[in-house]
Amino acid sequence: MKKELRYMRSGPEVRSSGEEQTVSGLGIVYDSWTELFPGFKEKINQGAAKREKEIKSFVNHNPDNVLSTTESNPPLELEEEEGGVRYTSPIPPTSYGENLKINLERGNVKGSSFAFYIPEGGDRLWEDEDGVIHREIDKLYYREIGPVTDPAYIDTSASVRTAEGIAEEYRKAKENQEKEKERREAFFKFRERQLELKKKECERYES
Repeated sequence: MKKELRYMRSGPEVRSSGEEQTVSGLGIVYDSWTELFPGFKEKINQGAAKREKEIKSFVNHNPDNVLSTTESNPPLELEEEEGGVRYTSPIPPTSYGENLKINLERGNVKGSSFAFYIPEGGDRLWEDEDGVIHREIDKLYYREIGPVTDPAYIDTSASVRTAEGIAEEYRKAKENQEKEKERREAFFKFRERQLELKKKECERYES
């Protein structure tokens, strides 16, 4: 199972509760087709996201810049909504925490991202009449979710490479299936021809 990353374009925001500030965003979006690269679309179906034992929130997927976890105090909060999974994380009084608050307030943080893997049988691939490969994710396990400041990097270096690999595997599997189908058809035709010749031979012998 390969680790995958996805970037969500619903930008996070700063929230204040007394003296504590938090960052909140829709980290996983359901039922929305996303084109990861030309010829490949992906959708996470409603309720597909399953939690691992402890979920962590980092800035830019960097474990050195940890905001919180579901077991920390105060904890990372996760809420399953109709449209996806929303995270709300306290912002710690650290240098990177202060930097995050400033960048959030100025609109420099453009989105959220999450790290996940898909168990065997957790996704389905199919190809439409235009040759576009569609991937529907029915089940995934996520382990990390949080804000990102450089979504372009996330898109080009993680999501696209992973999707291209999946598409290549799908095309190879489809090509192998077509070759196997052709081999079977050729075999059955050969057997039919053999039976026809055998039948004619029997008819000549009987006559």
